[in-house]
Amino acid sequence: MIFAFSAAGICAVGGGAMDFARMYNFRAGVQYATDAAALTLARDAKPTDTDLNARAEVLVTDLLSTRMGEVSDVTASATSTSLTVTSSVQMPTTFLNLIGMAELNTEIRSTAVWGLGIDEQATVEIALVLDNTGSMLDDNKFTSLKTAATTMVTTMQGKITGVNQLKFALVPFANFVNVGTTYASASWMDTQAKSSIHSTYFTGLNRFTLYSNLGKSWPGCVETRPSPYDVTDTVPATGTPDTLFVPSFHPDEPDGSSWGSPLYANNYLNDKTSSSNEWTKMSYVQKYSSPTGLSFSNSTYYSNYAKPKGPGFFCDTRPIMPLTTNYTGITTAINAMEAAGSTNIPEGLAWGWRVLSPGLPFDQGRAKTDKANSKIVVLLTDGTNSVNTPNRNLGSAYSSWGYSLSGRLGNSPGTNLRNGLDAKLNTICSNVKGDNIEVYTIGLMIDDSATQTMLQNCSSGSGYYYNSPSAAQLQSIFDAIAAKIIMLRLAS
Repeated sequence: MIFAFSAAGICAVGGGAMDFARMYNFRAGVQYATDAAALTLARDAKPTDTDLNARAEVLVTDLLSTRMGEVSDVTASATSTSLTVTSSVQMPTTFLNLIGMAELNTEIRSTAVWGLGIDEQATVEIALVLDNTGSMLDDNKFTSLKTAATTMVTTMQGKITGVNQLKFALVPFANFVNVGTTYASASWMDTQAKSSIHSTYFTGLNRFTLYSNLGKSWPGCVETRPSPYDVTDTVPATGTPDTLFVPSFHPDEPDGSSWGSPLYANNYLNDKTSSSNEWTKMSYVQKYSSPTGLSFSNSTYYSNYAKPKGPGFFCDTRPIMPLTTNYTGITTAINAMEAAGSTNIPEGLAWGWRVLSPGLPFDQGRAKTDKANSKIVVLLTDGTNSVNTPNRNLGSAYSSWGYSLSGRLGNSPGTNLRNGLDAKLNTICSNVKGDNIEVYTIGLMIDDSATQTMLQNCSSGSGYYYNSPSAAQLQSIFDAIAAKIIMLRLAS
């Protein structure tokens, strides 16, 4: 009997190593499955979810490639910054059973932490460049956009909690981009009327003075800088006047009507000239210096645009919000956006670039040499580039590019103006990406294949362009972009 017991003990001790080896291999498989389950769940889980345990168990079971043992219990729990999956493992023994150890037990835990990769010093700056044109009011697009963008901000702020680790900027765009009235006297504004485009319509006059003459305040919009600075992030400098930003000033358009309808959308002064040339009527200096017949009533020219006439006409968007950690301020600004006007994508993207830049006009961005920092643009639009083209001698409506007659986008209206805007956008896209900025683009209910292709090419590549066939997909798209930026990592 003593010999038999000793033989069993020797067998158990020697064979036990094999049991432990099997357990080690089984445990490695369960660790992999638990890690994967934690990462998968963490991409969309919330601390309030009641089905985390069931979802975790399904994931671990499906991912487990070996059945040498049993995973008896899988649990999951989440906080605002992490998600933990725990797997309890039992494996029946063969040799250790000879000395009363029928099974080996262990517990495996994996925690996924939301953050910016493995570098705890990593930071991210995100510019939301969002279409605020009138067509966004159709098909629940604008409401869905506000909800999706707001959710993105609140989700990311809850998962990236380091001090100043996450910053957002907001750039609403339509005909113009509004930089904000507080910058009227900024060094980068053309306060002295030195830029070559400042006097395009009013030779020798300062637009800020014209606003004052009319009893109006500048509403905050600016014209696009002249070439080549229209597609660059060149820092404004008084020594190079064309790098400065010129305040928008919608000229008074010619008097007159046809069949009871006004000839132009924005006639708010008496012309004071008998000239038959419409450009001359519009730019006649004396009518601005000594205005008569002022009328700032709502325009009746467009059936879907009844805004007050005057020098601020078409300056519809809410102001830019520069990079900030004031997440409540960003979400408030998103929900305060107003939709009106036409689609000027290149101007929106150009200002998205500028708010991320460390230099003026907005200098809240981190240095370009900061390798731990990521700069990201999220650009959304629902339409093709466009400028309204009334059938008049001025060739187009007024936009950040002026009138088409000034030739900044090509002199012909219609398709040629769109081609000009598309060409500007393509150049800006290349320049932005060349400045080490990641670009996500979203086409919302866009049927035009050329615009879809242009947005896809504008993005930073595969996985950066999203086509949203309806407003209902916007939330999942913004969620997906947020998840990519956050980059889950395993802490344990």
